[in-house]
Amino acid sequence: MSDLKPIEEKFEDHIEKHLNSIGYKSCHFSEYNRSLCLIRDDLLEFIKTTQPDNWSKLEEIYGIDTENKILSRISSETSRRGIIDVLRNPVVDRGVYLTLCFFQPKSDLNPDHQKLYQQNRFAVVRQLHYSNQNENSIDMVLFLNGLPLITMELKNQLTGQNIVHSQNQYRNDRDPREHLLRFKRCAVHFCVDNNAVSMTTKLEGEKTSFLPYNRDLENPPVESGYRTKYLWEDMLAPDSVLDILENFVHVSQEKRYFFNENKQKIDAKTSEVLIFPRYHQLDLIRKFRNQIKEDGTGKNYLVQHTTGSGKSYSIGWLAHTLTSLYRSKDDKKRMFDTIVVVTDRTVLDDQLRNTVRSLEKTAGVVSGVDKDSGQLKAFLEQGKDIVISTIQKFPFISETISSLGHRTFAVIIDEVHSSQSGELSKELKKSLSKTGDDDDEFDYEEMLRQEIKNRGRQNHISFFGFTGTPKDKTLELFGTKTEDGKFIPFHIYSMYQSIHEGFTLDVLQNYTTYKRYFKIKQVRDNEMEIPVSEGKKELVRYVDSHEQTIRYKVNIMLDHWINKGSKEIRGQSRGMIVTRSRKQCVLYFKEVNAQLKQRGISYRSLVGFSGEVTLDGEKYTEHSLNHTVEHQGDIPLGLKNPKFRLLIVANKFQTGFDEPLVQSMYVDKILGGVQCVQTLSRLNRTTSGKTETFVLDFVNTPDDIRESFQTFYQSTILEGETDPNRLYDIQREIYNFHLYTHEDVNRFCQVFYDRNRDEGDLHPVLDGVVDQFKKIEDRELREDFHSKIQSFIRMYGYLSQIINFTDIELEKSFVFFKYLNKKLPKRESERFDISDTVDLDSLRIQKIHESVGKLEKTDTSLTPPEFEGGAVSEPEFDLLSEIITQVNRLYGVNLTEEDRLDLFRLRKRLNDDAEVAKYMNEDNTEENKRNFFAKQFDSMLIDYVNERFDFYKKVGENQSIKNMICQMLYSGYQQDRPLMVLGDSE
Repeated sequence: MSDLKPIEEKFEDHIEKHLNSIGYKSCHFSEYNRSLCLIRDDLLEFIKTTQPDNWSKLEEIYGIDTENKILSRISSETSRRGIIDVLRNPVVDRGVYLTLCFFQPKSDLNPDHQKLYQQNRFAVVRQLHYSNQNENSIDMVLFLNGLPLITMELKNQLTGQNIVHSQNQYRNDRDPREHLLRFKRCAVHFCVDNNAVSMTTKLEGEKTSFLPYNRDLENPPVESGYRTKYLWEDMLAPDSVLDILENFVHVSQEKRYFFNENKQKIDAKTSEVLIFPRYHQLDLIRKFRNQIKEDGTGKNYLVQHTTGSGKSYSIGWLAHTLTSLYRSKDDKKRMFDTIVVVTDRTVLDDQLRNTVRSLEKTAGVVSGVDKDSGQLKAFLEQGKDIVISTIQKFPFISETISSLGHRTFAVIIDEVHSSQSGELSKELKKSLSKTGDDDDEFDYEEMLRQEIKNRGRQNHISFFGFTGTPKDKTLELFGTKTEDGKFIPFHIYSMYQSIHEGFTLDVLQNYTTYKRYFKIKQVRDNEMEIPVSEGKKELVRYVDSHEQTIRYKVNIMLDHWINKGSKEIRGQSRGMIVTRSRKQCVLYFKEVNAQLKQRGISYRSLVGFSGEVTLDGEKYTEHSLNHTVEHQGDIPLGLKNPKFRLLIVANKFQTGFDEPLVQSMYVDKILGGVQCVQTLSRLNRTTSGKTETFVLDFVNTPDDIRESFQTFYQSTILEGETDPNRLYDIQREIYNFHLYTHEDVNRFCQVFYDRNRDEGDLHPVLDGVVDQFKKIEDRELREDFHSKIQSFIRMYGYLSQIINFTDIELEKSFVFFKYLNKKLPKRESERFDISDTVDLDSLRIQKIHESVGKLEKTDTSLTPPEFEGGAVSEPEFDLLSEIITQVNRLYGVNLTEEDRLDLFRLRKRLNDDAEVAKYMNEDNTEENKRNFFAKQFDSMLIDYVNERFDFYKKVGENQSIKNMICQMLYSGYQQDRPLMVLGDSE
């Protein structure tokens, strides 16, 4: 019976057997030299067989020590240069050039090269013992010509383990200092189970990051075998591996800008990154190779790859692939003479240029146009391999290549980003969306379509369009026509997949119209803040650009930003305000910075718009305005400085701007279609500590936003109004599964909020719930419980960005459910969830910790409020009645008769306080007296947490209400003071 039991070894057997059938030989781990990190015999035989003359030369130099000298040299060079470089470029030993790998020839014109290619040796070693320090082993390692290339940790899910265990094994049990596991020593490390694959190119212990390597969001079902069999049957086939090594794997120098606290300036740090193509990238290029050979030149293709797809590398790989593409191996002429890469004049231009250049293996292949059209024309006429230019020169490019009918061209057009560009001629000016203003931006995509369409199909030119948000006209021009007359993209990597694989965040998860924001706050937080001078006006009437209106909007924005948004990403977040015109941009810039100053906030906002705008007879540019807050130079770099945490824009930085610290967005502009998606997507970049985003929209409706996103999202995205009371419904539905008790929640939270806790004490309560969960036999019930837990977590995370909950039990449930969710068995269709890969101990939990922990901690140490009785004079209630009337009228708090009594007690304590009386009678300024009174007020108000928590929440947690009551009590105190002094003298 034991022979029938599924074990990991049988999974390894299956993979090894297939690898043997396609050209891998099996080697025992004892053949591996742990010190040199190679299989000695395989490497030596490869060199002797393929390069006998070079071997003879080295024998003349080294004699009987030739083998050891060569192996030592190759090992040290691999350690120094990395496996990719030594496979692509010779290792030089005493003037003798040794080639360690032969790649497939592009044509059959050189049969000798083809023979050398067939001499490459592939090997597989199971349970490779790689260390000189211990006997740890890796499940499977693949070798090329004796050199380790790919490691794999395998898990058979029928044994109870999966890909997560593989990842943890690499993180915790595989020391990256080991020879084999050092950066660049292997090309990639795979985690593999029966259903899923992930990969990493750099082991960094606990910090190791794994990327999904599945055929789609999830691997689709197969008729027989494992869903992950594409890995060993297709991707790891010898021809495939050599193709990846030659044309895809890439060591990149990536520059990251950051604010250097010590130097107090923006600094740059460059680091090496080993790029291994993700599945969809490799799939795209290989499908293009086959399809273009079938179609010939003169066809158009559309690639719908959204943010997070690695589009710059995909474009770079495509460009280099097309430079060496032959329709058949017998052809002497390649299919395309010149590849033109067209992009916008933005940060993306530099990024794309650098990416394409970095992929070139022969100097001079890539030519960037950095001068005038004359240089561009010369490059095209000379037949330069790859020419990179800007969208502004596209009409000239189109005209030039159309006239060069004897040459063939591939034109790759990157997504049109018009936000930071200069102006084209007026006839190219189009409206990108229904902005309702005369400050519209130029629609370069429309210009491109018209230019291509007007010239018609040309047999010597193929166009390749890349965009994450194709319009209907773009699909019609670049898309592939189906039999039923529809136009579809050639290849898709959707927004939905990007979000669920964790490469971008879902910007609609916390999308909120101002109407919704208003309602939620009114229902739950009672913070409907109306300025006293405009008490009769509704804040939802925002329809123009009047300065008063902007003042109110800025007040609302900053209330949210300062209290919520600015504290995200561990207090490093940035915010963005999107306005409808340059005039509004100027007004917002002035008002935001004025209110920041009034509130005592040290940081300021920057502004971004093109050209010059005149307002009240004065001319403004972004540079002149930014100069007033002491910033000069690059705006995206400036935003990395903690002195500048908000960016106000009008038709700029709404595309192509990818600062990952931008977490909150405030929209005062009508958005529609592509522009809506591109604008809100400024928030979706991921970074450590960034778990969610927030949008507060004053103009658009959820239906408008849903319509804009639906085409590109592939999922239902907005569910209308969010009722905070729904949290109680979900909480009750979860409780009705009877898997835990209220006492369980309290016990867990009591341990969780104890700073001196033993981490092991967190698990027993959760383990008990998990055990009960496993007893549920009905699969649908298990899924329902799982779904409700996650719904509660998501909804609470969303609503807590807007309101402060008055119910501690909700906060306790949130913490309990969040960690229970981590311990529950993975769902049968578990996906790559960003919530499981980002730092879940960031701000959201810190805030709850501070709030709940603080309240529970003070329960035992605070003095209960005084409840002495006595007659209450009429003047006391006159003042208190006025306070209650004003608060209820302006804030809708609904202070009750019981609250009136609490106010009376609070006022009496302040009036009787000896320290207050002493300070008021001393020679202090009026401002200092007010501040001291407010300090005592705050201290006494805290005492109400214990006995009158509801009163404390009403008065103490809304800063505006608290300030108003404090000031009115202070005024009353000053009016009563002569009477109190007289009473003392008697």
